[in-house]
Amino acid sequence: MRKVLIGEVNTFIMVAGLLFILMLVFAMPTKPRMWLYPLVRQAVQIKVNYEARDMATYETAHFRIKYAPVDADTVSMIGQAAEAAYQPVIETLQYAPSGKTLILIHSNKNQLRQAFGWSGNESAMGVYWGGTIQLLSPHVWLNDGESVEEFIHSGPMVHEYTHLVFDHITNGNYPRWFTEGLAQYVEYRANHYEWITADNVLDNRMYTMRELEDSFDELSNQSLAYRQSLAAVRYIAEVYGEDTLQDVIKSLKAGDSLDKAISKNAGIDYAVFENSWKQWAEVHMNKKTEK
Repeated sequence: MRKVLIGEVNTFIMVAGLLFILMLVFAMPTKPRMWLYPLVRQAVQIKVNYEARDMATYETAHFRIKYAPVDADTVSMIGQAAEAAYQPVIETLQYAPSGKTLILIHSNKNQLRQAFGWSGNESAMGVYWGGTIQLLSPHVWLNDGESVEEFIHSGPMVHEYTHLVFDHITNGNYPRWFTEGLAQYVEYRANHYEWITADNVLDNRMYTMRELEDSFDELSNQSLAYRQSLAAVRYIAEVYGEDTLQDVIKSLKAGDSLDKAISKNAGIDYAVFENSWKQWAEVHMNKKTEK
């Protein structure tokens, strides 16, 4: 029988208790939920740290990377990409989390799916959840011969680190579409990267705001949902200015709903906002050749 250490028992008890708090937190009104939300992050971080306790560790100035031996040749590149993401993200969002951010590398798609309980056809290059960034090993998706610079440009670090920093600022007070739009916007600013396909042209087939807000992850055309979320955030920043985007984020931090934050800081009714950003996007975001 495997020997169970007292420290392990205490860790299990702490994780179980904090995960129970998680269930209570999401049933609460906005402001009490925001006060307790950091405990949710702590619960996830304790769980991930415990599960990764036997993995090798590679540290940079702002990140701690856990990895398996098979991925040892990728950690330096991941560390460089993480540090390259750090400054653009904290400068854009005007906030730097304390301590080092944990990055966990999954060697294959099955490991990543198991970590999040996904079905067999779901995958991603990176996922942010609960104060940690979990990445699919570059061995799986990076083409042979691609450089560190190419990994920095097209890899997931700016995107996922934006999610993390924004989550710390707002304590979870945001809809899914907005954090995806913001993460893409910071990628666009930092690396000039956009996800453009033949299926995400911004025209009269766009989803409604209600669809984006209520069922973002279930929408059948995910590339269009992501493209729309970027368009709405870019519209705020480019039409009303970066300061207005920062004010929207500050309002979310203060506990406002997103529709109230946009209406208050952009001085525009939320229904008018939807029509306006869609018209703007059709003119300003359909100029590139779709791939």
